[in-house]
Amino acid sequence: MTISLMEGAHSGRHLLVAIFLGLLVATMTENAFVCLAQTAPPVDPREGWAVLLDMNDYPEGYTDLPTGYNDSQMWTAALHSFGWQSHHVQLARETLTRAVGETAVQFLINNADANDVVLFFIFAHGTWIQNAMQWSDWFPSMWSSVACQNKLLVVSACGAEQFIDAANSEAAPHIHIASAGVGEYAWAGLPEEGLPIIGEVFNQFLTAAFLNVSSDADDNGEVTVEEAFAFASAVSRMYITVEVFPRFPDYAEMCSHVAPTPVLADAYPGELSLKVEPGDAPVDPMLPLLGALLASVFSVAILVPVTVVMRHPKPR
Repeated sequence: MTISLMEGAHSGRHLLVAIFLGLLVATMTENAFVCLAQTAPPVDPREGWAVLLDMNDYPEGYTDLPTGYNDSQMWTAALHSFGWQSHHVQLARETLTRAVGETAVQFLINNADANDVVLFFIFAHGTWIQNAMQWSDWFPSMWSSVACQNKLLVVSACGAEQFIDAANSEAAPHIHIASAGVGEYAWAGLPEEGLPIIGEVFNQFLTAAFLNVSSDADDNGEVTVEEAFAFASAVSRMYITVEVFPRFPDYAEMCSHVAPTPVLADAYPGELSLKVEPGDAPVDPMLPLLGALLASVFSVAILVPVTVVMRHPKPR
């Protein structure tokens, strides 16, 4: 069997076309995979991680604080409004011990990275935090081990400022908030008192502020931590002065008729937002390489059959 010169030239043109089409398909396939990788969600989204410690029941020698865990519930609602995932928020509502506190901080250490935002919140008697939990012996060092550049610590307790003072040397950008200054007595509303607020007063106003457009001082559609603090600090002191002092004169005497002053230790550049990004699964960095490999397979799949046909034409 022989092939004429014209048939050979014709076959050659077909082979060139096949090669061109194969390369075109390879390029288009690889580009599609690269484009997919570039438009996918960020590999390291800004996620939120929180631990909420809320102790209501105490052993003999302490007064119970039966607030129905309203303080941790309000934080949970606020965080969910900012897009935090439920499994990123850990609750501790049993008897708070040093071990419970260390486990809570370890949860943040194990999960948060530099791009994330973390929250450690605790509501308990100040004397319990100091004596039973031995706060100063472990919290400052563990808190500094949380590898995050967006850190928020909120302590709701009598004399809460001493507990944030212990951690204020933290080098990472942070905001530490105390519901009362050193030597001041915070107020937690209880159901039997008949007052509007159940829970630690400042914390109730702080968490509610994140959901209140009136707290948005710059009208940009988002309430930052600093804005929420400014709003809550003023209204909580007014509430205690107007609502609590007249009903509980003994408490007013303890406070020298001056409502406790919340404290903000701000070592954060700009303002701290609690908004997070969707935690979608990142695109595998091998995806573009896989695309190139798949493109090569497509090329071979096209070229080989066509080349075989060109080399072995049907007999005439």
